[in-house]
Amino acid sequence: MELFKQILEVLKEWLGLLAPFGLVFGFLWKFWLKKRYEEGKDLYLKIQLMAEEFRPNGGSTLRDAINRIEEKVTIQDQKTLAIIKSLPIGTWLSDQNGKCIDLNKTLCKIMGRTESEIKGDNWSNWILPSEKEDVIEEWKRCVLGDLNFDLEYHYVLPSGKVQKVHGIAYRLPDKNNKLVGFLGTLAAIGDPV
Repeated sequence: MELFKQILEVLKEWLGLLAPFGLVFGFLWKFWLKKRYEEGKDLYLKIQLMAEEFRPNGGSTLRDAINRIEEKVTIQDQKTLAIIKSLPIGTWLSDQNGKCIDLNKTLCKIMGRTESEIKGDNWSNWILPSEKEDVIEEWKRCVLGDLNFDLEYHYVLPSGKVQKVHGIAYRLPDKNNKLVGFLGTLAAIGDPV
């Protein structure tokens, strides 16, 4: 029993000696943990702020905003195309190289051809042979230069008759004024002969 008392006395002395260190280390440990917690909390707040920057328009993501813009552009393109196709005058769209990519039924009626027959560079196949070179040269000049196309010429219809037309094409530039295509019209002048 005496030995047991002696061991308890030694432990009591050691604890007495270590207590101040334990207290100091305890405070240091607590301070270190608190600092890490605050850093984590600051990091969390920074992440939240960054996330808010990428959520325009009330909580949607940047991808959602892009999808909405793309949808509006698609709808606007469809509306524009519907207007162009419904006009009572022959209308068409081309790419930046002047190849016809879309047209309306009125243009098909004026030229006496189907849509697939006219698309691409095919529209030039039925220009009156004596005018063909001049019309194509004027078209190339407008495609390569900063010019709109405006010319009267003749088409040979499938029946063999000749239709006088007035063709106009306006350049379609992008926001940097780079040519992206043409919007054109074709009007019949008089009756085929």
